[in-house]
Amino acid sequence: MTSTLLKEKVLEENRRVHALENQLYLSRHPEQTNFFQNYIVEKTLDQICLDLDRDAKILDLGCGTGYLFLRFLRRGFDVTGLDLSAEMVEVLKKSVAENEKNRAHLSVGDVEAFIEESQEEFDLVVFSAVLHHLFDYQAVLKKSCEKLKSGTKILIFFEPLKQQVTSSLRYALHRSLSWLDEKSYHLEMGIRNIPLLEDEYHHSDYQRQFGGIAPAEVEKILKDENFSIVKVDKYCARRYGINAWLANRILATQNTFNILAIKN
Repeated sequence: MTSTLLKEKVLEENRRVHALENQLYLSRHPEQTNFFQNYIVEKTLDQICLDLDRDAKILDLGCGTGYLFLRFLRRGFDVTGLDLSAEMVEVLKKSVAENEKNRAHLSVGDVEAFIEESQEEFDLVVFSAVLHHLFDYQAVLKKSCEKLKSGTKILIFFEPLKQQVTSSLRYALHRSLSWLDEKSYHLEMGIRNIPLLEDEYHHSDYQRQFGGIAPAEVEKILKDENFSIVKVDKYCARRYGINAWLANRILATQNTFNILAIKN
């Protein structure tokens, strides 16, 4: 399969799978909403928002059903959200309060095409768990960086961490906790009658086929495009908060990363 055809297949698979996700997206992904991950989200956004002017404009790429979009909106910012899934954007629209609608701007489309066509300037660009869905995340990130003005911040959030195993014992414990976490998750989804869609993600979560994304590769692109790295967070995301707490505080394992950077 040629790269162009594969790229189109990845896009189509993402449209198809996220149409199936729709309003149940966050219910299927408690690893994004449990108490441990919520602590990471709020801490990250608090740090960023302290350094943003009240009239700052934020672009949320991969806004989905509003995981980060609504948090920025409810902090009083003007937020533009883009997602490939029309179904998920429709769900998000229903979550925007009447008094917030003048600051909420939503579009359906491909991240790469949006970046190439948009002439609007933003103070913060968020890649919200979106890079691993892209066929060529390096090219998309590079194009984004080229178009941004000096002082613009980039937040890359909730990406699967590609790394080498350094401790076989720690990895074994990491995998055991992961197994328990997933078994509990399957049981809960079964009780709640929520389809898992596990066999649907092969092409949509494209970069996971290669073990995820290496933070060092992302940092290099950012530095090459004249960005300074403000912070890199590496941690272990799990379906349930208690398992995430154990993985991070006891096992000290990692499978997820966030990066905050600013253009010089």
